[in-house]
Amino acid sequence: MSIRTNLIKLINSYTIPPLKNASISIKLNEIEYKVSTNNQGAFSLDLDYSIEKEPNISVFYQGKKLIINQDYPIFHKNSQGNIDVISDIDDTLIVSHTATAIKRIGTLAMVSPHKRKTIEFTEKIINYLKKNHAGVFYVSKSESNLFGVLSSFIEHNKLPKGFLLLTPYLNFVQLLKGKKGKDFKIENISFIIENSGDEKFVLFGDDTQKDMKIYTKIAKYYPDRISKIYIRQTKTKINKRKQMYWENLKSTFPKSVYFNKETDINAELKSIDKLFKKQ
Repeated sequence: MSIRTNLIKLINSYTIPPLKNASISIKLNEIEYKVSTNNQGAFSLDLDYSIEKEPNISVFYQGKKLIINQDYPIFHKNSQGNIDVISDIDDTLIVSHTATAIKRIGTLAMVSPHKRKTIEFTEKIINYLKKNHAGVFYVSKSESNLFGVLSSFIEHNKLPKGFLLLTPYLNFVQLLKGKKGKDFKIENISFIIENSGDEKFVLFGDDTQKDMKIYTKIAKYYPDRISKIYIRQTKTKINKRKQMYWENLKSTFPKSVYFNKETDINAELKSIDKLFKKQ
């Protein structure tokens, strides 16, 4: 994909208006449900039964069937193991420069998702967990406009195709203001844990935003459900604020790892093996 094509697709993702505050119908295996979108075009549907295989899904608005325009899987089966993964994406799995708005936008605009590189440590650990039947949940504060970019990145790099949970759609004005739901991550991570039976979780994040603070809270709320926490060190030097957040996390949950390029991946894979043997 050329820079020009990538830039056009990115701009279009912030200019297409969402279907706000509209009544729509969801047909799931021929059973019809009525739902409404919110002022950001999003909706949710909670069911009181489980679905064992991929359902036939159709969406209707004013009697017309809408096109579901994505290649990324809509249906994800429950994991077969006892340990699942909850991971951030930006600067945890892919270098995104989220701490600097100009760098972040420049990376999105100038580099296609197929040319962006994974962060090797996170990639290898998550792939290893997936091979041991872990379910994967990607919980990111990236806006839903970037669903295509992130899902394409996941597919191109053959990463596990897990649930992809993003913040609501933004237009250009909202993007420049940079305001997103401050509790998005902790609410979604809590929902996953509380609705996942007895599974334990390995958490992945980074030190550019608030992952250490969020994971400290999660470790306090669900101390028996967390097996390990990994935080990526994004810069060579750790400032006082990050050091404080890290010390709080480490004291709350000692099985936390602050990793960088020098961290021994093989040693961590052996540590993961011990987690499976305890289950």
